[in-house]
Amino acid sequence: MTNRVPLSFHYLSIPTTPIIANFCSEIATPATTPDRGVVTEFLLSKCGLTDADIAKAFRHKGRIFRAKSSQNMEEVLELLNGCGLTTPAQIRRVVLCNPQLLFYRSGRNVKSKLSFLRTFMQEEDISKLVKRFSLIFNSREDKLKSATSLLQRLGVEGKALSHLVVKQPLLMRTSEEKVMESFKQAENLGFKKGSKTFAVAMRAFLGLGKEKLERKLHCLSSLSFSNEHISELSRREPRILGLSEEKLKRNVDFVVNSAGLSLADLLKYPQLFSLSLEKRIIPRYRVIEALKSIQMQEVKRETTLRDMVQLTEKNFLDKYVNKNAKSSVLWDIYHGGKAGKLIIDKEKH
Repeated sequence: MTNRVPLSFHYLSIPTTPIIANFCSEIATPATTPDRGVVTEFLLSKCGLTDADIAKAFRHKGRIFRAKSSQNMEEVLELLNGCGLTTPAQIRRVVLCNPQLLFYRSGRNVKSKLSFLRTFMQEEDISKLVKRFSLIFNSREDKLKSATSLLQRLGVEGKALSHLVVKQPLLMRTSEEKVMESFKQAENLGFKKGSKTFAVAMRAFLGLGKEKLERKLHCLSSLSFSNEHISELSRREPRILGLSEEKLKRNVDFVVNSAGLSLADLLKYPQLFSLSLEKRIIPRYRVIEALKSIQMQEVKRETTLRDMVQLTEKNFLDKYVNKNAKSSVLWDIYHGGKAGKLIIDKEKH
């Protein structure tokens, strides 16, 4: 008996493939492997996709399988190779992120936009941009030009502009009003226009929005930081403004009230805001206090948490735990055992 293809697949106008068979149990596996079609074969052999990838990524794009030639796809793939995407894994990631990319007219779309990006971006940054955000090719070229022109008028040029587009490609697709808003916020906090940190700040502010930013600034103010301190913190570590208010409060509370550091220490070592309390700060604090309590030579009395958190975990463990005669006890403390809890409880009382 001849296998019947369900009516819902007739619109594809392509032979039945194992892709469809995998998802429709009522279709019997043919005795011989049918012709998969030009598009399917290209995706499988040149782009590193699997049958499951194709079924998922192109489930609403059945018409593309009507293509009789792979010439356009070959041209787009060559352009991607020219951007540094040379492995099937890299191509697969880009295609899955933006399935329609391979089917744009290469000369009029992809090639033209790449040529424009090369007028102000470094080649290395273009490669990063395409890998991370291939949806940039879905934007109209006039929109990309308008967004770039605005940023240049605002003083973001050269390497800073190239870096900004890589880190926050949504700036190229968002409204002029939002771009201007994030620019003014960075400027008001004292960032140097055109610097790399200015670009990072704009990215952070664009992601936050005006209302959320104001809440973060109010939160830092409530933790006894002055406006000057907040500006300094923002310039030194703009990512602080992306942290949740709860994390800001918890880290400051522990570092100041339990570990005994000052606000000046937080200004000097702003990473103390963002490091994990549970995985890094508290475990190291326990070890420091334990070593001090038994007057170990490895730790001087003036050694502080700020010195410890800057070490990699391997270096910290090698220096203060693994080579110590009481390493088993220190391991227990480091991982929150009873000995460590006793130290914390003692500090609270």
